[in-house]
Parts: sequence; C-alpha cells; structure tokens
Amino acid sequence: MTLGQSPIDIDPELSIRVQALSRQSRHLGNAWDGEQVQALYDESEQLAERAQAGGLVDLSEALLGLAAYLSSFVDSSMRPNDDQLSQLAALADASADALARYLAHIEIAPLGAIANEAPLLQATVHYLGRNMAHLELLRIRCGMLGYMVFSSDSVREIDKSMAAGAVLALVISADMLAAWLTEHRADEAGSAAARVPITVLSDDDVLDVRLAAMRGGAEIVFVLPEDAERVAPRLAGLIADRSEPYRVLIVDDDNSMRLFCASVLRHNNLDAQAFATPEEALQALHNFTPDVILADLYMPQISGFELLALFRAHPRTAFTPVVLLSGDSDMEKRFAALHIGGDDYLTKPIRPRHLVAAVTGRARRARWMRRELLAIR
Repeated sequence: MTLGQSPIDIDPELSIRVQALSRQSRHLGNAWDGEQVQALYDESEQLAERAQAGGLVDLSEALLGLAAYLSSFVDSSMRPNDDQLSQLAALADASADALARYLAHIEIAPLGAIANEAPLLQATVHYLGRNMAHLELLRIRCGMLGYMVFSSDSVREIDKSMAAGAVLALVISADMLAAWLTEHRADEAGSAAARVPITVLSDDDVLDVRLAAMRGGAEIVFVLPEDAERVAPRLAGLIADRSEPYRVLIVDDDNSMRLFCASVLRHNNLDAQAFATPEEALQALHNFTPDVILADLYMPQISGFELLALFRAHPRTAFTPVVLLSGDSDMEKRFAALHIGGDDYLTKPIRPRHLVAAVTGRARRARWMRRELLAIR
C-alpha cells in the first residue's frame, strides 16, 4: 500500500517510536556511541517490519534504508566521517518525512462498494477512455496475444486497480489525458503503480498530445491508424520489461554507501549487485549485464572518470547508463562527468527515493531504446 491509494490507520506507538528513532539517529554524530548504534539498528529493523505489516510500504522502505546504513557501523570501532554522518541524517529525515506523508493522507474508508465496480480476478491491460474504436482495436489486437482488456472512463477506478496490482499496462485515450493529469494521484517512484507502463492512443499526431502524454508518464504515443499493428507487440514488450527486475551494478569502495544503495534498490525489487573495486565490477560483467551502473567518483587507484571510460569501452556496457555518486558538489566536476559520458550525477547524502527514481528512470529508458533498436531491425 502506498500513499493516497486507500485508507490507512497508523498505530500511535509506531508513530512516536519512528519520530524518536529519526531524532536520535540524526544526532548520533554529536556523541558517537557503539551501543546506541546497535540499539538504533535493532529498533529500525523492528519498526520496518511493523510498518510493512501495517501496509505502510514507503515508511518501511525508509526504515530499511536507515537500518542498512546503521548495520555497517555495528560491531565496528570506526566513527563515521562528516559525509557519512550527513548520509545518516538524510536517511533519518527520510523516515520522518515518510511518516509525515502518511499522517497527512489519512482518509475515511467508504462504507460500501462503489457502484458498478467490476471485480478484477486477474491482471489485465486497462483502457482509460470513451472511444469505442480504440477499445475495439485493443481488444482484438491484445486478444491475439492472450491479453484481456478492461475499459473504464474513471481515473479514480484506474488508480484503485493500479493500487491493487491488477494493471499490466495502461492505455489512455488522447481525449482523457487532461482528466488523467488533473485527477491521477501520482505515486512516488518505486511504487507498484509507478512500474505500470503507460501508453497513449491518438487519432492525430500533434505536439499538445505528445506533451500531455509525457507529463502523464506515458512512454509511447500510438498514432492511428498507422500504428495499429504496433500497439499490441509494444504493449507486450513493455509488460515483459516490468516483469523482469531492472539490473544495477554498484561500484563503491565505501562499505556503508555500497550496502545502503544495494539494500534500498533490492527492497524496491531491483536486481542489484555491489562491488568494492572496479576490478571486481568488470569481472562481474562476464555473467551480469546491467541496465544501469552506479559508480563512486572517487576511489583508490582508479577514479570514477577512468572507470566510466572503461565501461564505455566494454562491449557489454558501451551504451549502459552510468550514474556517478560523489560527496563533492563542485559544478565543474559535475559538468566534466557528464561531458565524458556520464548520464547522471547524484550528490551524497542521497535519499532512498531519489536513488530509486534516478535508477529506475535510466533503466526504463535504456530498455526502451534497446527495444526500439530491435524493432527497427
């Protein structure tokens, strides 16, 4: 369950404990205490389990990210440096922010079922629109590939189906884009709804439709009738992409940061493999082809710039998006990273949601480009 999807109840004790955990974790740097680190790690794990059991997925994710980071300092005499303390504070704030968002979105549950609500027994392709020609095209073309099509002209009903995991792909009629943009309760990156592929059907190829489609999160605009034969195969490709977790290669010599990134991404259903050295990462490419690479900009013996050049020269990663991580906010270094082929640049401390958004966005784009190239061939 994610924010804005259905009514929630938050245990007052859980709320108080999360706030206390966040406050104490944020102030750990004032007087570093190994026993307190252990206690906070245990508390964050317990609260993450309670949040998950209560359907508070976003809060559970934030708490797990905090627990993963704290775990790297448990049973260690090492005191974190300033950058690591900033990362810890950011994770503590992320937990408090997730709780605050839930508290701000508590709603009253409806007393009965919504009129004309159709029970969905299996995941289907959903169509949001009133154009019967569009619907007939979808049912015929998708039916040939074994997909059922459910139709609705209610954005609220589509949102409920997405929250319930009953949507394989969403197709929006161009005349419903305005309603989608104003009524859709957008989910944060990483949620189940954010992983649903969205496309648009239009009878006219105009800039306004393409712009609205982009703003609505659509990946493809199909213009009829010329794209009629492409609709079902492309939907099948998008659905297949979502069924296979995005693969992420992480290279960072900082154990706590490496563990943090891997834990957050895995908890968001990504296949993350993490390595401490460039040599290990390059060796892993024999058996692992990533959709995205996360690489620290500053590592012993070899810099992130040099590693980026090695990835660009490797046949398996020549066109793989590379996101560089650094605690340095120097704009010149950022421009240099992008100039030599980096695709994004994240400054530490990194919030879990920002990390997930950067990775999934790049991975989705990379798979889309591969699919388009195959289609051209």
